[in-house]
Amino acid sequence: MLLASIIIHAAQPIRQERSTASIYHLLQGKRSAQTLQDAHMYGLTHLFGIYPKLQRQVFDQIADETIQEEGKVIPEDMPYFNGMAYQSQTEHFLYRLLLLVQLLSNQANEEKRYIPVTDNPAIQHWIKQLYRQEQHHLDDWRNGVYEELYGLLEKLPQIQADLFVDRLTGYQHIGLTTEQLAEKYHVHHTDVLLYQTSTIHHLLQHAEGDTPSYPHLAALMDSPKQQIRSITSTAQRTRTMLERGMSVEQIALVRGLTENTIKDHIVEITWLDGEAFSSQFISEADANIILACATRAGTNKLKQIHALLEGKYDYFQIRLALALRKEREVKA
Repeated sequence: MLLASIIIHAAQPIRQERSTASIYHLLQGKRSAQTLQDAHMYGLTHLFGIYPKLQRQVFDQIADETIQEEGKVIPEDMPYFNGMAYQSQTEHFLYRLLLLVQLLSNQANEEKRYIPVTDNPAIQHWIKQLYRQEQHHLDDWRNGVYEELYGLLEKLPQIQADLFVDRLTGYQHIGLTTEQLAEKYHVHHTDVLLYQTSTIHHLLQHAEGDTPSYPHLAALMDSPKQQIRSITSTAQRTRTMLERGMSVEQIALVRGLTENTIKDHIVEITWLDGEAFSSQFISEADANIILACATRAGTNKLKQIHALLEGKYDYFQIRLALALRKEREVKA
């Protein structure tokens, strides 16, 4: 079971330091400072937000069974995910593509009356705009989308490609539902959605990385200015105030928040953008001491690091140092 394999994969780095609830929040893409930090700290950014509609009851049941029977569970090969990069546009891209395929198929057969695969007005409006712009080039679009999809789906495991193709709706053909796909391919319904997300991330990766080869798929992506950054909106407001030279105390006063909340924002910003502001609160030498201690102890637990350093550094400084480690590893 794919979800069980993902839970095992995520539990390995955080098992002794976080509860299974943290994995749930990670997969759901909870936009809190803690979840974003966990994603970066434990190298799990690829899993962030890959299952936003995962029900807690379903997760708890599968997680409990998986952890109890971990030694007996045979992990499945992990498909490609890049949740932190694509979480904000996965669903938009998916339904634009599904509706476009439906439109091109029906148009080729001169069918003008059909029920759209999505009732999302924003998606429908987007495709209508595309149709108005490209209505004289629909043959090119039909051939282009087919060739790009065929080439990319061919690179995926057979079951993953088949699950996606069977989801497509076209002229006098209705795509299968999640439940129907789960029954046809003998997989859990959660895995159907996970494979779907993986497939979309696969398409996005190639469309973004090689736009000249995949121009039609790339056209379905959000523009960079529409893509949501990983940083939370409240942390972004704190960042703007820091850029104006305001102190933690001033920001907390103006925003009516606690100083600890503002410090949470600064740690979150550091995870995303490195030492842009962290140097105001911790020196490079002190960060090195904290990181050396964490490495020797083999832990990311704040309380343990704080005790080993005999309280010389506060929890805010320890969190900043751990956030800086990611940037240094990238540079290395």
